[in-house]
Parts: sequence; structure tokens; C-alpha cells
Amino acid sequence: MTAGLWLLAALVGVAVAAWAYGTREERVSGRAGPAALRAAALFLIVGGLALPALRGGGPAAPGPVALLDVSRSMTLPVRADDPAAPVRLDSALIRLAELAPSRVYLFGDDVVAARIDGLDSVMATHNASRLLPALRAAQLGGADSVWVLTDGGLADRDRAVEEAERIGLGVRELRVAEAVPRAGLIAMRAPRRAQAGDTLRVALEFRVGGDPDALPDSVAFRIESGGEVVATAQAPRPAPGRVGRTEVAFVAGSEGGSPEWRRYEAVLANPADPLGAPGQAVAWVEVTGSAAGAVLLSTVPSWDARFLVPTIDRLARGGVRAFQLLGDGRFLELGPRPRIVDESVARTALSGASLLAVHAEPERIPEWVAGELRSHPRALFFAAGAGEIPGLDVRTTGPLPGEWYPVGPVPPSPSSALLAGAVLDELPPVRELYAAVSAASEGRPVIDAARNRRGEGRSLLTVWEDGERRWAVAGASDWWRWSLRGGGSKRVYDGIFGGVVNWLVEDAEPELVSLVRSPAAGEAPLWRVRAGTTELSIRLLKDGAEVWSDSSSDPAAEVAGPALAAGLYEAEARATGPAGTADVRYPIEVVLDPAEFIVPVHSAPIVTQAAAGDRRPDEMRRPRPVWPFLVAALILCCEWIWRNRIGLR
Repeated sequence: MTAGLWLLAALVGVAVAAWAYGTREERVSGRAGPAALRAAALFLIVGGLALPALRGGGPAAPGPVALLDVSRSMTLPVRADDPAAPVRLDSALIRLAELAPSRVYLFGDDVVAARIDGLDSVMATHNASRLLPALRAAQLGGADSVWVLTDGGLADRDRAVEEAERIGLGVRELRVAEAVPRAGLIAMRAPRRAQAGDTLRVALEFRVGGDPDALPDSVAFRIESGGEVVATAQAPRPAPGRVGRTEVAFVAGSEGGSPEWRRYEAVLANPADPLGAPGQAVAWVEVTGSAAGAVLLSTVPSWDARFLVPTIDRLARGGVRAFQLLGDGRFLELGPRPRIVDESVARTALSGASLLAVHAEPERIPEWVAGELRSHPRALFFAAGAGEIPGLDVRTTGPLPGEWYPVGPVPPSPSSALLAGAVLDELPPVRELYAAVSAASEGRPVIDAARNRRGEGRSLLTVWEDGERRWAVAGASDWWRWSLRGGGSKRVYDGIFGGVVNWLVEDAEPELVSLVRSPAAGEAPLWRVRAGTTELSIRLLKDGAEVWSDSSSDPAAEVAGPALAAGLYEAEARATGPAGTADVRYPIEVVLDPAEFIVPVHSAPIVTQAAAGDRRPDEMRRPRPVWPFLVAALILCCEWIWRNRIGLR
């Protein structure tokens, strides 16, 4: 503050005090003393507003700021050609000491401020490298530029650059490791249940990092179980930044007839990782002696079965197996790798399936399929003609003349919530409509159609329920055209069959409580509880010792467990349902995310410029001094006492 400002503050204080006591107050003796006190208080208030920020105060400290990556990939060596090379975190700490920053933030899953003198005990244990929260923390702390010490494997690189440019934060990325051409597994996806002797299909996801041209044109994998190789696979190398996918098929085996949980491990066989990073992915599958999942069987030529497969596969536990009749007792099994199978394979698949979907002419259904329809508790039938549908107490009539267009409003049904706001006027007409009627019970229509959009509506799809049994009958053909058109038409298609299939399978599972989310490290498992379940208890064991438990006499629809560290756990669940008490046991293997070890794209280090501003970095977020205002308040109190002594109010 300059001398001129001090003089201005003094003049303001004297002028205001003289005016107040000279013109506004009574003329009593002794007024000069309170007037001088008021002038002094005003001088401090006006001068305090113009005082500079306190040096050494506030959360910001002068000097540069460093952000240190502490994700698990920082435990890898700096170079692949030197086994004795230091790990990336040690190299970063050496570089950090040379930079001598004023502050350090550790980032990974989240951001933590670190003490400069406590960095020797830092460990790289985080499961991701997220830079964005660290940039925001540094900017809120008053920094205008930062150094980022990392190996380059940032999970949010693009978003971090956008945020740095938006807030005007200067960023300079300092890499402590060279880019090494590598390939790695990301995930292995397999059904939770399979039948012994059937073909088990698992999907593998992988990607490459560094310079992809230095890698072979294909990537090889093997699937192991119990120390034995059960399958091998080879897939083209994906493009940089892309995720490669391949499917591996093998026969699921089981020792004995009782169900058992088998551990399958996918291993990257070629190219081997030059840095020794984990190259495995794990899946647990319950191999049973009976069929699992849903089965879709079509005996008429149509595209409807192909388009319905993804919806059922997504909703039915254990996925779906689809068969298209070719003739002469042969079927085409649909899927990523179609194959021709005998009728015996389709018969075996139908036995014990959680959901049976059939597309056929009611009067020309094979007897072995009709027998399954008569006894199956969950059935979805697509009528391709008129006649009596075996076992469902439903008869179809028609085909009805004219063009039948879907019309609103959508009636209450298992699909109505998914069809909210749907525009039915955009849908094409169905090719044929067979009216489904039942004399035994009244069904609920899912979606109606009217001839030429006028007159009385007819149900295109109807659902029935009788105790524990549920079934649905679709009287229209060529539903697939709605899905093929995309946009709003596909949304209606997915809503109709997504709601119906989910309704059919929601109570078809024998388990009263089932695991719906197998967690990664740091995440919590999630269980779904069947409606009507009571007296639920869940325990998590590790190495035979209980690590968590929960019990409830009236459980919620979903129960979440604790966040779990990496390791093998065993879940024990006990619950009481309408059919009695049931116990289930299954493994839960929590693994570290392998994607953390692979840098997806070889990119240049981040370099952004700090935005120009009027304040110096060492003055950002510094508070004004408080003492002038405290002294002014004390002086005003003294003035009030003096005024009362001389008779002023």
C-alpha cells in the first residue's frame, strides 16, 4: 500500500468524523475525543480494504506443483531390455527429488495430498490412473501449472487435456518409462452355468499398446482349467485404440453327475509380455448335469429367431441356444459360429431349460417339442399358423385379412414401462396376424394392432399366468422388420420382448438369492433376492474365515456387500422361500483390472499452457489481513463508551 493511499484513508476518516460530530451531534464539551476515535476506526477500515495479501498465508504456497502417478502399472520396470532396471515409481521419485516441487499430489483411483518428506513410503497400489481429479485439486489449491510424473497410461487423457485448457492450468507430462509394444487381456466373459458335455463358449477381450507394428499380426490365447489346456484360440491384432474380441468354444466337462464350480483361466500365449505384467483373465462356471439357460427352436423359415436371440441371451441366466430346423432331423444351431447338429442335440438342450421359446405352426409341431410345451413352466410361442398350441390352452385363428398396424395406448403389461413414450405410428404393419384366444384363462395384451389403423384392436402378443406357470403367445409374424429399421422401431421391439422375456424368466431360477455382479478389486458384490424370500443370511469367507455377513428377516430386492480386495472368496447364502429353505455356495474371485497395465495408444506427452492472469501464482487464494478490522471494532466500542460518558446517545 502506497503513502498516497494511507493519506487518502486518513483524510476520509477525519472528514467523516468531523462531519458527523460537527453537524449531526449535540454541541457538548468533550466531543473531540470520540470524534478522533471514529476517525481512527474509519482509517483502519478503509486502509484494511486496500492492504496487500498476507505473505505466507493461505493454502497456496509459491513454487511448482507435482502430480505423481501411483497406479499399479508404476510397479513395472522402466525398460524391457534390462531386468535390473528400477521400477517406474522409483524412477519417478528420483525425478521428483530433482524437480523439488513445493507440493505433491498422488493420483490413481482418487487424489491425495502428500507430504514432501513422506514420499519414501509411497506405494503404487491404485487400480487406475485418473488425472482429471488431480488437476482440479491442484487448481483449487492455487497452482497455475503442474508437472505430471507418470508412465503414460492415463485412463482419462483426453478429458484431462480438455479440463486443463478450460481452467487455464499449465500441464507438462514427464514420462518415466519408454513405450513398449505389448498385448494384453482385458476381460473374459462366460456363462455362469453350463451343462456337462455341451459346448461352452467364452468371449475374450484384448488390446495392444505401444507401437502395434512391432507386434505380430495375430494374438494367441489358451484356456486352462485344473492345470490342463482345454482350448486355444488365435485372433487378428486389433488396431491401436481398439478392443479386439474373439470367441473360444470347448466342451464343458464335469467329474461325476453332481454340479461343480470349475475355474477357467484365459492366458495370453503370444506375444508374451516383455515386462512380465499379468496376462490372465478368470471366469467361474457351474457345470451341471442338466441343461441351463433358455432354448429357442424354430421349425419354420423366418428371421424372427435370429433377431430374438440377443434379447433372450441378455436376460436369461445361462444365455440362450437357438436351433433352426433344416429338415431330415438336422438343425442349424445359431450363434457366432453356426453349426449343423442332429435332432438329439436339440432334444437334450430343451430338457431342463429355464425358458422354452418355440416358433412353429401349431398343427405341425414335432411331438418331442409338444411334450416339452405341455410341462414347461415358462414358454414363449410364436404362432406361424392356426391351430391348438399344445399345453398352453391357447388356440390361434386366422390369418386375419388386411394390414394390421400397431396402435396405442399401450395396455398395462410386463413391457408397458419399457414402451413409455414410444411412437407406434412409425412402425410398419405385421405381415400376418393369428388371433390367440384361450377358454381357460384371460390373458393380458402387450401391444395391440388395428386393421388399417381403424376399428377394433387385436392383440399382437398376449401373456398368461397360472400359479407358478407363465407363458406368452405372439400371433404376428415378421417382428424382425421392426428391429432392422433401427431408431424408434427398434426401441419398441426391444421394449416388447425385453419386458416379456424378463417377466418369463424373473422367477424361473431355482435360487432364492443369486449373484448378479462379480466385482473387480475395490468394488462390492451385488445379490438379487427373489420376491417372497424371508430369513436371508449371506456370509463371505476367505481362507475359511468370515470377512462379512448380513442377515434380514424381510430382505430388500438387492443386497450389496462390502468393497473387496483381490482374492478368492466363498459366498454362503441361506434363505426361505415358498418351497422351503435353500442353501447355496459359490466362489467369488476378485481380480485386479488387467487393463491398467496396457497403454492403449502411443500418444505424445501432455503439454498445455497456463492462462495469463493479473495475479501472480504466489498471490492466488491468499486472504486479506484481519487485524485492522478487529482493532477498528475495538476502537468503535471505546467511542460508544466515551459518548455515553459525555451525554451523547
